[in-house]
Amino acid sequence: MNIKFLILFFSILLAKVTATSQEPDKIIINNKEYDLLNNPLEKYFEIHPADHPIYGEKIIYRNKKGEKSIPSSTSNYRGYIATFKIENNFLTLVDIEVENMNSDKSEYISVYQKLFGDKKITLDYSGILVVPSGEYIDSDNFGYSSLYSQYILITIQKDSIVKQKTIDKNDFIKFKIVQFETYKKSENYKNDVDEYFKNWQLEKESELSKNNTKRMSKREIEELKKQYQSIPTIDYIDNFFFVIKDIDYIIVDY
Repeated sequence: MNIKFLILFFSILLAKVTATSQEPDKIIINNKEYDLLNNPLEKYFEIHPADHPIYGEKIIYRNKKGEKSIPSSTSNYRGYIATFKIENNFLTLVDIEVENMNSDKSEYISVYQKLFGDKKITLDYSGILVVPSGEYIDSDNFGYSSLYSQYILITIQKDSIVKQKTIDKNDFIKFKIVQFETYKKSENYKNDVDEYFKNWQLEKESELSKNNTKRMSKREIEELKKQYQSIPTIDYIDNFFFVIKDIDYIIVDY
């Protein structure tokens, strides 16, 4: 186990960085509903983009004025909440909800029928689902990086449950470290790092552009330049990925 990630996990977790936590998907296990710290539908929508409840082609949303619009919230960047169920050792999708644009309340309404009718969807999902089942301990308020006293881990191969285990927070941290170290050896990690550097360079060019800095004082511009003086290190990127990346598709033992 790489000790630096163990230290990192707690240091970032307790630092409470400024960002918005995300509305989780849900999962029903033995008739009890839990939050789910993964989003299994994201890979499904990559293959079936027309089925996406927000950006697909099946539903047109309108606001109270009748204008075309889409549900959006900083606390739910993907735009929907999916509910899954473990039934007969099989993962199924039972509902998809989006924010009700015609209500003054912050509420979600089901759009499953509009998307799929009475059809059951084959997710073809493989990965490790993370379900917090114990007491909440602390959070860095960033995505799904909360810490709980207990978790249920569920390994799934093409929608079929192949392993399920309840573990405490210490074993969960060990699991996350092993999973991340395995991810670092993958081609996906290399591509993600390349993409990070590319986006960082584009952000730097945009932030330091004449158009962006034309109303800034010399002092403000110098402060901005300092932020981009050093290229992010691999350790910095690893730290960032460790906290925010959902690498559920990296299947390891636990």
